[in-house]
Amino acid sequence: MKHTLYEDPITHKFALIRLPEKHVDGEKVPIPQTARWFGTRDEALATIAGLLDLDDSQLDESVH
Repeated sequence: MKHTLYEDPITHKFALIRLPEKHVDGEKVPIPQTARWFGTRDEALATIAGLLDLDDSQLDESVH
């Protein structure tokens, strides 16, 4: 399962986005309406450590 750190070009807020299973580098990243936004890059990166502790069923809930 792949994730990416996305920066909104207008607000400059960050979100950790789960990529679709068949995502290819260079494709547009779909931003879900339920994305959790962070004010800084460091705040968003801090959530990555927590993702490593979750199983797949918990991941969908925590990222949104």
